[in-house]
Amino acid sequence: MGGRLGRVGPYALLERLGQGGMGEVYLAANRRGEQVAVKMLRDPLGDDPDARLRLEREVRALRRVESPYVAQVLDADLSCDRPYLVMEHIEGETLLDAVRRRGPLPEAESISLAHDLATALAITHAAGVVHRDLKPANVLMGAEGPVLIDFGIAQVLDATRLTVTGTFLGTPGYAAPELFADETVGEPADVHAWAATVAFAATGRPTFGKGTVESQMYAILHGQADLAGVPPALLPLVRAALHRDPAKRPTAAVLADRLARLARAAADPAPAEGGRGAGRVRRTVRPGRSARAHHTARPGRAERTPRPGRADHAPRVGRAGRTARPATSASAAEAVADAEADARPRLGLPRGSATLLVLALLAVPCVVVSLVYPLATFVITGTLMVLARALWSGHWLVRRRESAKMRAVLRVVTFPLTLAGSLVSAVAWPGLPAAAAAFATLWLTAGARLEPEWWTQAVPVTVAGVAFGVVTGVIIGREVERVGARVPGLRREGLRALAVLGGFVAVCATAVRAVAFFV
Repeated sequence: MGGRLGRVGPYALLERLGQGGMGEVYLAANRRGEQVAVKMLRDPLGDDPDARLRLEREVRALRRVESPYVAQVLDADLSCDRPYLVMEHIEGETLLDAVRRRGPLPEAESISLAHDLATALAITHAAGVVHRDLKPANVLMGAEGPVLIDFGIAQVLDATRLTVTGTFLGTPGYAAPELFADETVGEPADVHAWAATVAFAATGRPTFGKGTVESQMYAILHGQADLAGVPPALLPLVRAALHRDPAKRPTAAVLADRLARLARAAADPAPAEGGRGAGRVRRTVRPGRSARAHHTARPGRAERTPRPGRADHAPRVGRAGRTARPATSASAAEAVADAEADARPRLGLPRGSATLLVLALLAVPCVVVSLVYPLATFVITGTLMVLARALWSGHWLVRRRESAKMRAVLRVVTFPLTLAGSLVSAVAWPGLPAAAAAFATLWLTAGARLEPEWWTQAVPVTVAGVAFGVVTGVIIGREVERVGARVPGLRREGLRALAVLGGFVAVCATAVRAVAFFV
């Protein structure tokens, strides 16, 4: 397959999506015809060691962050004449273009965006990466929610800093004051940029004005943010995140936790006075062509003018196509008042101490059965694994339904289908890798050979059950984390406990047998 613009390595370039101060981004196709986004250094910069190092930093940062909020790195070649990296191609427009085209986001969408971006930063910071250039042009509104792009000046916390004293890289209007004051720049700088970005989305205006770079820097250093029009429910969090002292800003994880309650209140508020449905704002996705992914805005460059494209901001998976309603003043006040508490999700399994109680009640009879019938360990683990997958699959299938009652009814009605599908899929994944790990453990524990009636050897079979349970628990636990980020109300704690219960039973059975052997 030939590209209209030539080839880079094994990739055929189809269309230039954009360019910035240091790089160009192209829509390309690999040898299988799959579309990807290829980011290359510009010709004059190919021999610049600092430019190569920044591209290498971007690759390292992206590979450290495993999140649906960050584009996945598929390939990279940093040693060729024009170094490049290859990312998954995400269709969508930037937050900058979306707001310029259709105006500020409604209150419910602003809250949803604020929550998703805070969650994205929390995941990024947990991986030891600071983005350092969060702004509307670097937020891609994909079909499954916002995605952070352009980690070109990201700082990996355990790496040596690239910039020298007195050098500024970033976009002044969304930079934190410590970037201008030669102070330590870390995770709080991203939180400050989060607040400026959220305020822009909610008001349609640059948070620190449209003036010169110097006037924007002055406004940032003196806390002169334009927050008129920011929803009252978001205003306290935005103000806290814009605090001049980085140590006094909330962390991204704290913001995500507080905003989760606000997002639920905005999605399912109590009916407003004046009749059913009063005060609702319907969020729709209007038809339009697929907008191209913008992976190009480089630090310090003028932001792109809007391009015609997708006609609406694509909401996060689990909210697409549903009615999004602004929170009433009562629900918003309740959300703010309860933000400090860990709000209990409405769906799924119990959490906290209740989860531990259920775990204990289920574990005791399961351990007894495993001691009597060692092979039952595999049956117990497999059953719990299939059940956990069926539960989150049921939530996933009904995620777009607005009514909580309708979601509950549909989950019950479709449960046989999701259970059957989970059973079939679990045979291949995680069934095959878990079975391979169990067989290897059984073979080694049995002295590198298997007896004709190996299933009667209690100790090797029980130890193999531990390996089987560990592998299935890890795989299902990762699935729960990924799905939980996209499905509102999913109780991940309970599902994770259910996924690891099989391995816990096997460990307890092994411990009992070990005690019996030595006693």
